[in-house]
Amino acid sequence: MLILLPPSETKTRPAEVGHRPLDLGELALPELREARETVLRAAHRTAAGADAARHLGVPASSPELVGRMLHLEQEPATAPLAVYSGVLYDQLEPGGGIPAGRRVLVQSALLGLVDAARDRIPAYRLSASSQLSRLGKAGSWWTPRLRPIAAQLRAELAEGPSPLVVDCRSGSYRSMMAMRSGEGVRVLEVAPVQEAGGVRKVISHDAKRYRGLVTRVLLAAEGTPTSAEELAEVVAEGLSGIAGRGASTLGVELDGDRLVVVDRVG
Repeated sequence: MLILLPPSETKTRPAEVGHRPLDLGELALPELREARETVLRAAHRTAAGADAARHLGVPASSPELVGRMLHLEQEPATAPLAVYSGVLYDQLEPGGGIPAGRRVLVQSALLGLVDAARDRIPAYRLSASSQLSRLGKAGSWWTPRLRPIAAQLRAELAEGPSPLVVDCRSGSYRSMMAMRSGEGVRVLEVAPVQEAGGVRKVISHDAKRYRGLVTRVLLAAEGTPTSAEELAEVVAEGLSGIAGRGASTLGVELDGDRLVVVDRVG
């Protein structure tokens, strides 16, 4: 089973003591090394150029992030789940590992894809919408380069015991690397909705929290689901003990290729 996560805008910078800088040669998916080197060079040019903060999406309150991007190769690096922070990642168990049979990849505008179990990354500032010197929009630049990786991942999953992809990414990162059901692989988009008085509405502002909870449940499960139906049952059971907002309860439904998390309130 593969779980695809979006990165987070907010990141925790690793301590300088005890953490080595990023080493591209150590990263999973070595087929992306040349592309990663190209983006790192472009990020450096962008950080050194005029209007760097706007192109990189650096807020006015954190100008030091431009300096970090200028010297990214010297920044300390550590496990992705210790670097990415924010609403989705706050739902994961602190220090929790990635069990056998499950793989977690994080979409990254800097590195393409990051393996949560084995990679080390720095706290970078770059998103899919960032404008990179000579490359243009980061997300669009990565799309053709990630297409063969998506095919490779699908082929590996199709041959394994759990041919499932749980897609927790937002729209811009799904566009970077499209993953759809077919050829023996089921791709399920996590889609949270709120239900009140029998009326449902899509949850958008807080969707990351629900996707984080689904990820937490799947990583904590004793076994790895082998079908979409079994996966939905595992998630439903895991979420049953987790309260939503206020007096709500959480349920799970399969709707085609959507794993619908229903937050029932009232």
